[in-house]
Amino acid sequence: MPDELPIERHQLLADIAEWYYIDGMSQSDIAERVDLSRPSISRLLLDAREAGIVEIKIHRPIPTVLELERELESRFPLQQARVLERRTFGDEETLRAVGQLGVMVLDSVLEDGMTFGLSWGTTVHAVIEALSPRRLPNVKVVQLIGGVGAPYRSIDASEQCRRAARMFGAQHYYLNAPMRVENPEVATALREDHSIREVLELAQETDVALVGIGSIIPEISTQYHSGYISYDDLRSLDKLGAVGAICASNYDIAGRHVAAPWIEDCAIGVRWENLQQFSAVIAVVSGKRKASALLGALRSGVVDILISDDVTVEEMLNLVEASEPG
Repeated sequence: MPDELPIERHQLLADIAEWYYIDGMSQSDIAERVDLSRPSISRLLLDAREAGIVEIKIHRPIPTVLELERELESRFPLQQARVLERRTFGDEETLRAVGQLGVMVLDSVLEDGMTFGLSWGTTVHAVIEALSPRRLPNVKVVQLIGGVGAPYRSIDASEQCRRAARMFGAQHYYLNAPMRVENPEVATALREDHSIREVLELAQETDVALVGIGSIIPEISTQYHSGYISYDDLRSLDKLGAVGAICASNYDIAGRHVAAPWIEDCAIGVRWENLQQFSAVIAVVSGKRKASALLGALRSGVVDILISDDVTVEEMLNLVEASEPG
């Protein structure tokens, strides 16, 4: 693994790999630069792959359903919709392919100099895992919501920020705070901390946000399983008509914000009004049981770009007629 290499060799392998794979230099030119033979450069490139410094990905065409994409764009206030055709994909393959669709969208909207905000979750993680190196050194990668920690560290927002920033060669900004604390007084004190306040102010200037869509169904609520939302919290949200959440803000199936001060006043992160002001909110969601949460999110107007799969979207569209106001 890279971390086990001596720092000098790790740096050499990384430099050679970057010159070859990203800058497009020939092996002969690299050999001349570092005063080695061309066969030595070839061996070092192989060493970089075996050490995990270089990851080779094959991007096959991703099947999408144009009819569903057009229907979503006509029914809801969306700039764009991308819908994976699942075919015979299993759950893991679906998540991976949805992540690849997310990267395609991100490549088209994220430009150097923008502020890129990230929440957390399995679908956000799938997009960030699918990223390839891309030079965006002036992008600011910022955490939109506090962390959830172990055992969900791999899908935590701070981890997504770290990886995205590494892929872009950019700066990242952590929210060194939990997603939710015990009472509003503690939350207020944390928000007033100098380092946390600076990141929250930067998060509110987000140009492009990549977010997941949460559910209040206990079995599929990561916030519930991570211990930041209790079962009683979910029951209370259900009584208020909530069906889903983006970051720490809840909404009903009509897309209206559901005020839940016992959650929002104790949360560390962007708020509903911040989400409404972002230039582009990219929502990534997969799973039939998130159909009602997806419908409310689309009706809210917060989501500008949707990335999902046909099974999830079709289940959501089945709800539309039954839940249409009036």
